[in-house]
Amino acid sequence: MKKTLLSALALLVAAPALADCSYRAVAVQAQTPALYVGAGARMRVEFDNYKLDGEVDSFPEPPLRIRPVQGGKACEVDGGIWLRNAVLLDAGEQRLLVQSFSGSGGELTFYDTSSCAQLARVELPEASWALEGEQLVIGRECSEAGLAHCSERETHTLNEQCLPQ
Repeated sequence: MKKTLLSALALLVAAPALADCSYRAVAVQAQTPALYVGAGARMRVEFDNYKLDGEVDSFPEPPLRIRPVQGGKACEVDGGIWLRNAVLLDAGEQRLLVQSFSGSGGELTFYDTSSCAQLARVELPEASWALEGEQLVIGRECSEAGLAHCSERETHTLNEQCLPQ
């Protein structure tokens, strides 16, 4: 019995740990009229805002900055018009997912939170998408916003690095 228990324990220790690929939305709030900030337990995301009157729903001015909550050096991402309501961190806060758009379409981009390196990018010709468990679902041929109004769906399974395949 002892040998069986030790064998089972050895298998558990040797098995690779599965990543927790759950992403959660980060509430991005005005810290000052010119600076909007969202934070998890370890990482913080900062956006500059040059429209100083009223609430904003997007940030057209680069850079996006990622820094540790406890202070330290920030890394920066240029480009994009980022949506305020589409900023997500993975469970380990190692990856940041943001939605951006331009006149010709949009994209979801995954960044490394320690270096700001782009890890993955998925084009969004339409703005309908959702994370459903370990899958990223992109809506195509949508009559309205929301996946329920899309006649086609493209599914990307998240790999062991919590990135779409």
